[in-house]
Amino acid sequence: MASAARSLVALLTTATISLLGLTLSAGTANADDSVGIAIAPSNAQGKAEGRSRFTYKVDPGQTVKDHVRVRNAGTETLRVTLFAADAYNDEKGDFALRGSDEKATGAASWTTFDGKPQLRLTLARGESRVVPFTVTVPKDATPGDHPAGILAAATSSGQIKVERRIADRMYVRVSGDLQPILTVASMSAVYQGGWNPFDGSVLVNASLSNAGNVALEGVVTLTGGTWFGLGVGQLVRQDLPEVLPGNTAPVSFELTGVPAMGYLIASLLLQSGISGDAPDPGPLPVIHRDAFVLAVPWLFVALLVVAAAVFFFIRWRKQAEERRAAEWDAYNQAEAALRDATEASERIQAAGDANRGAQ
Repeated sequence: MASAARSLVALLTTATISLLGLTLSAGTANADDSVGIAIAPSNAQGKAEGRSRFTYKVDPGQTVKDHVRVRNAGTETLRVTLFAADAYNDEKGDFALRGSDEKATGAASWTTFDGKPQLRLTLARGESRVVPFTVTVPKDATPGDHPAGILAAATSSGQIKVERRIADRMYVRVSGDLQPILTVASMSAVYQGGWNPFDGSVLVNASLSNAGNVALEGVVTLTGGTWFGLGVGQLVRQDLPEVLPGNTAPVSFELTGVPAMGYLIASLLLQSGISGDAPDPGPLPVIHRDAFVLAVPWLFVALLVVAAAVFFFIRWRKQAEERRAAEWDAYNQAEAALRDATEASERIQAAGDANRGAQ
């Protein structure tokens, strides 16, 4: 009974820890120092040769042989599985690798370890191993970058199973017609004001799309302009994440110190670039996009509306009072005229009565 309980605890612990995710790094993945794994590019002698990732420039049909150094950096014996996975940009725009349950179709499908898609090995505490692998490029491979990653999945051999994964990026550049095309697929901007109409901000959301066949990163410069070309806001210059071929990545920027002057134009300048030791693909695109933004000082407008309402209300009250005063004067005048007419009639009648009495 106790043995079954321990097995259940171990199973649940394994499932929980396996959800911790994937680390893309040439460093070490640790779990309380008991499970630690490190991988890095190397030569046959285990030297890194200054490389931070696997980068190849090849022709269709070419075969590349390389090595990865795997080290047990934890305190327990580890069972390690080496394999490759294709890369993509996730919903946040970050570099990510396909799950082990997804079929490899790109550079990962070209990568083998001793002729197999996966290699399993056991590493004692502190042990390192230099593992050769082969990338066989198909003869019909399309030109451009084919991104992937070399992964090491490590599992401890203790009673509680802990699995960690770590990866190094791999880029296979196939020769041919290279098309570095990084564009701004969409862009929107909205003004955000506050109590101070001279200190608002503009939030810019954009979607970057790599419509070419070369992995590109870049730098964005964001500026603002308003009436008569007057510049507004603090200059924004921000590095962009790498966007892989056929992928998109969302980005956001904030232009601060923007006064509410009715409107402004948010101008985005995208300068593409390459990352790491990627081969030079040739001239890179420079993209410029504008977005029209209403920058209305709504608080000031509200105060104007209230002031106008008060003004017209006072004017209406004054006119109403003047109208009532005029009506009262007219009434009094009519009453006075009526009294005068009545008195005059009475005097005439009295005089008539007096004349008749005298006769």
